[in-house]
Amino acid sequence: LAKEAPVLPALAIAFVLGVLLGVSNPAPPWALAASAAVAVLVAYAGRRARARSWVVPLAIAAFLGGAGAAPHPTYDVAPRGLARVDARVERTTADGAFVRVESAELLDAPERLRGDARIFVRELDAPDGARIRALMNLQPVTAFRNPSPHPDWMRGQSVQATARLRGDARVVSSGWLSEALHDARTDLRRRLDATLSPRGAGMARALLLGEGGAVPDDDAEAFRGAGLAHLLAVSGLHVGLVVAMALLFIRRVCRGRVRDAERAAALGAIPIAIGFAAMAGGAPSAWRAALTAALALGCRALRRRPRATGVAAAAIGMLALTDPTQVVRPAFLLSVAATASILTADLAGDPLRVAARVSWRTTVATAPLVIWCFGSLPPLSVLANVVVVPIAVLALVPLAFLHALMSGLGFGAVALPFELTCDGLVGLGEVFAVGPPLPPPSLAQGWVLCAFALSLLAARRKRWRLLAVAVGIAALGACELHLRWTEQPTGLVRATYVDVGQGDAALLDMPDGRLVLIDAGGGRPDPGARSLLPLLRARRRSVIDLAIITHPHPDHYGGLLAVSESVTVREVWHSGQGTAESPHGQEAALLRSLRRRGARVRSAEEVCGRVRRFGEAEVEVMWPCRPGFDAGFDPNDNSIVARITFGARRFLFTGDVEALAEAELSHEPRVRADVLKVPHHGSRTSSSEGFLAAVRPAIAVASCGRRNSFGHPHPEVVARYDAAQVPLLRTDREGGVVVTTDGVLLHAETFGGRALQIRARIAKAPAISQSSP
Repeated sequence: LAKEAPVLPALAIAFVLGVLLGVSNPAPPWALAASAAVAVLVAYAGRRARARSWVVPLAIAAFLGGAGAAPHPTYDVAPRGLARVDARVERTTADGAFVRVESAELLDAPERLRGDARIFVRELDAPDGARIRALMNLQPVTAFRNPSPHPDWMRGQSVQATARLRGDARVVSSGWLSEALHDARTDLRRRLDATLSPRGAGMARALLLGEGGAVPDDDAEAFRGAGLAHLLAVSGLHVGLVVAMALLFIRRVCRGRVRDAERAAALGAIPIAIGFAAMAGGAPSAWRAALTAALALGCRALRRRPRATGVAAAAIGMLALTDPTQVVRPAFLLSVAATASILTADLAGDPLRVAARVSWRTTVATAPLVIWCFGSLPPLSVLANVVVVPIAVLALVPLAFLHALMSGLGFGAVALPFELTCDGLVGLGEVFAVGPPLPPPSLAQGWVLCAFALSLLAARRKRWRLLAVAVGIAALGACELHLRWTEQPTGLVRATYVDVGQGDAALLDMPDGRLVLIDAGGGRPDPGARSLLPLLRARRRSVIDLAIITHPHPDHYGGLLAVSESVTVREVWHSGQGTAESPHGQEAALLRSLRRRGARVRSAEEVCGRVRRFGEAEVEVMWPCRPGFDAGFDPNDNSIVARITFGARRFLFTGDVEALAEAELSHEPRVRADVLKVPHHGSRTSSSEGFLAAVRPAIAVASCGRRNSFGHPHPEVVARYDAAQVPLLRTDREGGVVVTTDGVLLHAETFGGRALQIRARIAKAPAISQSSP
């Protein structure tokens, strides 16, 4: 930690980078073992030769090791139903606990639950590390996968299901230390809730126990809006204060009683630092700070002068090696970036200037991650941190610790000043929480933001910083122009079959630049807010020129409410059956809401037989046209069937039509299409042989949820498409699907990366290519 300090940062950085790159580009399993062997050989040879360059091959070996140890993303979805589960508790929160399944038996489903699945069990109260046995209801967690200019931070999900207990969970085994820690956390939580207001208790639980979810939503939003969310998490700041107070107390107690009070204080503060990190819920930033403090204190106890960079790098490397999944967590990387910016800062000068310098450096260092992962960076965050952080350091955090101590002794004198400080900080957060939200950056903008931040941190003179700002703004502007040009295409039709789980939704970019939405999914979580809106924002779309609701079932229109609250919808078409038969139903309420927002709402009866032109493309409603819906058919068979024509290419959107409507449409020559949206998610009641023979599609896209309870698409339907030699692209397996045409060529892309060549079914038609994005 002293002599080899320059080596440790290089190795830690190389290993972390290897893990980050290995998530999206998995290394072969032997990479970790091979890199370890190379590291040992190079280390031995380099030390014997006393060569300074030995750190280079070691860094390469660390990088390969990180790539081999990288966690592999998963989109596995747990089955739904009642299960008897044996699991180990990983981490307890305010609302429940994360558990890792060891074995499970599903009682009402033939499916299996993966042995290492991770589940969040609501209201489970058990010590960390305990093995439990419980009966629980499993609810799969839905992760939407769509090709986007702004991909998710980690392509995968950390939790495969949520669960509720049926009865009490039985603790099979647990350690005495974890039980003692759990009891202490429970007792402190109870005392804080009993002695403070909901706002004060939430703040104190966030600062002392790492339970950020206990903070009231309005208060948390005020802190996020001002760029002060880090104050509500246990971070290096809190660990540093605890260690400093422990050192002062132990040093004073030992002075005159122990030969070397400094060494005694250092040794005594180590378990306090580790214990506080464990007490605080094991947040990555808390563990990183606690390990850093423990290593630094250990060096002092050994009468060695620790180097800050070496100690911090060693702590980061230890965390990354013991649990590589921590590396991909934004909290871990934000902590690392903030620590690096502080360690490389000039801390000489008066306290106010040092505080301002540290504040802007940490804000700049963490900005690329904050913008990428959370979608916004408040414009006044630097000023807010300069003003508010000193108050938190000098008042809020010490008062929280003091109140925890005093309430344990039966005194509540500190409660009032702590409550007043909380109120003041929330008020300041609301003052600084101004400015419009930033759109999510593209990959190119993400790299530019990283280069921009590094340039600002490395520049020592003002003119170089000004140059970095000018170049960064110009580069971001150029990337934004390119993004808008590529994501709002003209002269072609781009159909995006959006992954919305068990439902339908498709976005169509038309040749004149306008946008059409056909269905919007529905259910929980809301695909409008979680799938459609992020994709629209990433593509810089703020207006939907036409929205078509094929029929009044929630899995086709439920997401439109959230979309319409953030995006302008100019016109809506619907089948008319929902409003006619249920004028006070959910679809009718949605249409009234859209009218109030200025949308023109029209039924199928009004638009049937008419062609709406979008540049050179045509949108035509083919069904139901008698002249409107048929009261003798159910909503599925009365689904709007829309055909989009552009040049020689046709797209057919079928909603949930079944055998009756398909039989009628099969006699219509215009039903022929190149790209077919599979009717009714692939139900056995649809996709009849006669209908497929009439449509003769070259590509079919089935929109359905992973492990959906209906079993869509049904095996016999898949067999029909196979028999007709029609490639079937499924959103449950491949994520969102994008099909683009210039009127002649068809090009298909899937989120899952499926690649194949498909030949068109009609004469004079060129080949259709498909590749991964």
